[in-house]
Amino acid sequence: MHARHRKRKNFIGKLISGDRICTSHKDKASVIDDYYENLLGICTAKEHTINLADLGINAQDMSELDLPFTEDEVWRTIQQLPSDKAPRPDGYTGCFYKSCWTIIKEDIMVAISAVWSRKMVNFEALNSAYITLLPKKEGAEQPKDFRPISLVHSFAKLVTKLLANRLAPRLQQIVSPYQSAFIKGRFIQDNFMLVQQTARFLHQQKQPRILLKLDISKAFDSVSWPFLPEILQQLGFGQIWRDIISGLLSSSSTQVLLNGIPGDRIAHRRGLRQGDPLSPMLFILVMDVLGHMILKAENEGLLQPLSRRSLHHIISIYVDDVVMFLHPEAGDCRQNIVGSPPRGIPRW
Repeated sequence: MHARHRKRKNFIGKLISGDRICTSHKDKASVIDDYYENLLGICTAKEHTINLADLGINAQDMSELDLPFTEDEVWRTIQQLPSDKAPRPDGYTGCFYKSCWTIIKEDIMVAISAVWSRKMVNFEALNSAYITLLPKKEGAEQPKDFRPISLVHSFAKLVTKLLANRLAPRLQQIVSPYQSAFIKGRFIQDNFMLVQQTARFLHQQKQPRILLKLDISKAFDSVSWPFLPEILQQLGFGQIWRDIISGLLSSSSTQVLLNGIPGDRIAHRRGLRQGDPLSPMLFILVMDVLGHMILKAENEGLLQPLSRRSLHHIISIYVDDVVMFLHPEAGDCRQNIVGSPPRGIPRW
């Protein structure tokens, strides 16, 4: 009964595209595939660049991330996989890897060694994904009204899980304090308390100030691929790591499930997958550049001080949710609203 209820609730009976109402599966699939082809399958030209070193983004020693993967490390990662989550395009769950490890470990280690050696010819066969659509609201009728959930191929997810486990302990030292998501020891409550206390303090000063909430549209899907390697290189990531990330991105593809039926294959040309354990970490590295840009503008006097007292908390970031404080004057507003960021940083 529960399964039938979920199926009825998530069933897409019609879609609206412009002035058309599509009810047949073929027409609905065409609308969905066109929407995600435009979102994920089109490469955006990089028209600008950012001097990351001038923003104060310094390189770290990340050489240990380039070490070969060991069998013990892979097995520990497999043990962390959820046993019974929804099947990926290959149909294998974490339970399969755990139960059959003694049988499949030799083949798995050969494949992982090939990824580490950047021999990724035909890797796209192991780096596919399904997108299942969940309605964001009652009466969802347009593609944008559905939340895309990626079901990534089990082997590709294992590789990204290995990379994520290595990167996670280093995030604390390479991501600025303004960002608190996906970092051990930082919590969303930190952002809430920061914004709340700053707002109270400024209110007590009885001076007009603006609390600006930025809403980044399709934040994960709008990340420009050419920009990501620039950030990784500036942070000190080695060539092996950067090559693996580039290989994972360039070989990724998606099929959108419409009422359980896969659509056409969409080769990715931009964006990061939601549902991939590494993607949130890569995304906050991209978003951290925005925090450094705001700090740079404040230090160079492009943004006025919020108070006569020392008050440096001008921005708070949790994943793609950004809150800023600024003066209600044309100069400050122009720096934050009219002056859009260079391409590669998600636009708001």
